[in-house]
Amino acid sequence: MSFKSIFMAISTYSIIPVPQFEWKQENWKFAICWFPIVGIFSGGVMAIWIYTAQVLNISRFLYASISVCIPLVVTGGIHMDGFMDTADALASHQNTARKLEILKDPNIGAFAVIYAIIYVLISLGLFYQLGPKPASYIICPSYVISRVFSAYYAISIKNARTSGMLNAFTESVDRRKANIILTFLVIIPSVLIGVYGGLCGVVSILAAVITGEWYKRFTIRKFGGCTGDTAGFFLQICELSMLTAITIGGSLI
Repeated sequence: MSFKSIFMAISTYSIIPVPQFEWKQENWKFAICWFPIVGIFSGGVMAIWIYTAQVLNISRFLYASISVCIPLVVTGGIHMDGFMDTADALASHQNTARKLEILKDPNIGAFAVIYAIIYVLISLGLFYQLGPKPASYIICPSYVISRVFSAYYAISIKNARTSGMLNAFTESVDRRKANIILTFLVIIPSVLIGVYGGLCGVVSILAAVITGEWYKRFTIRKFGGCTGDTAGFFLQICELSMLTAITIGGSLI
C-alpha cells in the first residue's frame, strides 16, 4: 500500500488538506483505487450534520439545503464539473469527436447550468422528503460505495482519450490488485448500509449496480469510452440514484 497514492487521491478528489507529493507515476500508481476513501469524509460530515439537525431540531428545508451542499463542498465540485461538462456535450448532439472536444472546453454552456439546477433541485427535494431522521444515516456509506463503482468502471472501461488525468491514473494500474483494493473498500460500507438500512439499504446498492451497468454502455456509445468528465457524471448520477432509492424505498418499505 502506498500512502502517497492515498494522499494523492484525497488531494485530487477533495478539498481535504493532506501532504503533497511530486506528480509522478510511482506516486499516483494506485491513486484511483484509493479514491473511495474520499467518500468517508463526505459520509462522515453528512453523519455529523444529520445528528446536529436532529439535536437542534433544524427545519427540514435547512437540513436538505445543507445536505445537498456537503458532498459538493467536500469534493470541491470536481464531479459536478464533470457532470456539467458531460451535459453540455450530450446536449450538442454532435459526433463523438466533437463531444470529446466539448468536454475539454473550459467554458460553461447553458445546458450545463440547466441540468446542474435540475440535479440540485431533485437532490433538495429528496433530502427534504427523507428528513433528518435515523433512516437518513443510510445515505452516509453510499458516498464510499458510489466511488468504488466509479473507480471500478474507470479501470475496466477503455479510455476515450490517450491523455488526461483519468488516463494517467488508469493506464498503468495493475487491474488485479486494483480490484482487490476496491473489493476491500466496498465490503464495510455495503455491510453497514445493508444491516442498518435493511431492505431499503439493499435496494440502494441495487440502484448503484443498475446505474453502473447503464453507464458502461452509455459512455461507450456516446463517447467511445470513459473520461474524467464522464466518470464525474456517473458519480453524480450514482449518488442521486442511491439517494432516490433510500428516500422512496424508505417511504414504501
